[in-house]
Amino acid sequence: MLCSAYFIFEYVSYKKTVKNSVSTLAAVIASNSSAALAFDSRTDASDILDALKGNPHIIAAALYDKNGKLFVAYPDTLHNRDLPVGVRPDGYYFSSGSLEGFEPVSQQAARLGTLYIHSDLKEIYAQLSNLIFVAGLLFAGSLLVAYFLSVFLQRRITRPILLLKNSARAVSGQHDYSVRAAKVTNDELGSLTDAFNQMLTQIELQNDTINETVAETAKLAAIVEFSNDAIISMAPGGIITSWNQSAERTFGYTAEELIGKSILTIVPPERLDEEAEILARLERGEQIDQLETQRVTKANKLLDVSLTISPVKDAAGRITGSSKIARDITDKKQAERRKNDFIGMVSHELKTPLTSTRSYIQVLLMEARKRNSDAFIVNALTRADVQTKKMSHMIQDFLNLARLEEGKVQLVQQVFELRPLIEEIAGDAQFLTTLHRIELTDCQDIAVKADREKIGQVLMNLLTNAIKYSPRGGTIRITCTPELDKVRVGVSDEGIGISAIDQKKLFERFYRVENEQQQTISGFGIGLYLVSEMLRYHNSRIAVESEEGVGSTFYFSLNTVNFLEGAS
Repeated sequence: MLCSAYFIFEYVSYKKTVKNSVSTLAAVIASNSSAALAFDSRTDASDILDALKGNPHIIAAALYDKNGKLFVAYPDTLHNRDLPVGVRPDGYYFSSGSLEGFEPVSQQAARLGTLYIHSDLKEIYAQLSNLIFVAGLLFAGSLLVAYFLSVFLQRRITRPILLLKNSARAVSGQHDYSVRAAKVTNDELGSLTDAFNQMLTQIELQNDTINETVAETAKLAAIVEFSNDAIISMAPGGIITSWNQSAERTFGYTAEELIGKSILTIVPPERLDEEAEILARLERGEQIDQLETQRVTKANKLLDVSLTISPVKDAAGRITGSSKIARDITDKKQAERRKNDFIGMVSHELKTPLTSTRSYIQVLLMEARKRNSDAFIVNALTRADVQTKKMSHMIQDFLNLARLEEGKVQLVQQVFELRPLIEEIAGDAQFLTTLHRIELTDCQDIAVKADREKIGQVLMNLLTNAIKYSPRGGTIRITCTPELDKVRVGVSDEGIGISAIDQKKLFERFYRVENEQQQTISGFGIGLYLVSEMLRYHNSRIAVESEEGVGSTFYFSLNTVNFLEGAS
């Protein structure tokens, strides 16, 4: 009778222990599953349920959402028929050979779902079998031994479980994921403790990452909102999704007026094609840097703006929109226009007297040579003629700059042979220097269709540049390389070269390289800009390859034609 009572006591005690163990484990899993349910993350929920691998007695587990629908199951090979049809009331129920429990998943008093957990009772049956076996062998002392053994086992099992439970309460109550449960055994409960601590470490790292991301996002939002430049975000197709305070000041529209509207609202009618091209480039993933154009305000005022536009991509590399930075450069452009008007006016006024002066010098030079005058006089008049020619080229550059700014450049396209033009320009350039030798390579029998005068100006600018930036002299080579239906024209020197940093800005208007070697070289930084613009009108572009101390090569391409086409 006493043994039976003892067996019943042990059975009830083990059932209580298993129930406490499972309920504690369920409380831990439910506490850590709240974020996964709140953010609808099945991946995170599955990772949390995988921590149950540390307890081999857990047959099955599942998370249900607040509507009672299955969210995730453990193990993932489990069939729906092995799970309850629906969510039962919270609590734990013993059935034949197993324990089932339903634990609420809550966050800040709001119920997010329910955790179902199913454990076998093999551990209980194993312990009872041992007791019966010992009782059969040691009938007299079995009760005493069983009592002490049960107390020892309860402490061994309960202590780590209680430690886990206390840690889970600290995490759940204080949201302090730095808490760690003490590991007191190396058995399954010890493995469960390790899994629990590892789970807390991962959650802590994720929280730190989330906090850093939130802080960075807030900082970026503040920078965008209070920037001096208009910063606009757009969805694909040019639909505005954000509009900062500077955009309101610049264009006169409030964020409420334009968010959800098309960016075409601020595009002048004559520039709609340009905006369509911009959107097409963004869809191809291209970035647009410092595009100078015009936009219109709410008051119908035309603004000059500089645009920098970048595509926005998601983690998979898909384009999800674009970010546009618009800077009002109206005052700058007006100042440039006034400056160009002044330069154009002064250059035009200087051109006539300079032409007359040069004519007088040339007449005097002809007379001096005819009369075999003193060598000093001939030399002085020759130098004066060279200098007036330089001034004429400089004034012509200024006039071309003014025409470019006013949009008055017109191409007179014609078919002509390239070599005679190059020889003519090379002869004029050779007259400017005695230190350099100008050579032509592979330029014969090539006909192009272009504006002969402007291509001549391009070549003259490149040659005078080569002369200026090769102060020690050397050979200047002009090469012509056929490329399918084009010819690549190159001008190479043996000069001081150009750094990689300066090469990026070399073709900007009024840009001058600043270093000790070039301080004594005259110029205004417009020659290469004019070259770049004139070639742009020919649907071509100027490029440079250079190494400091070795020299530079400037090259561009022109469309070629055969002589029969030119004649027809």
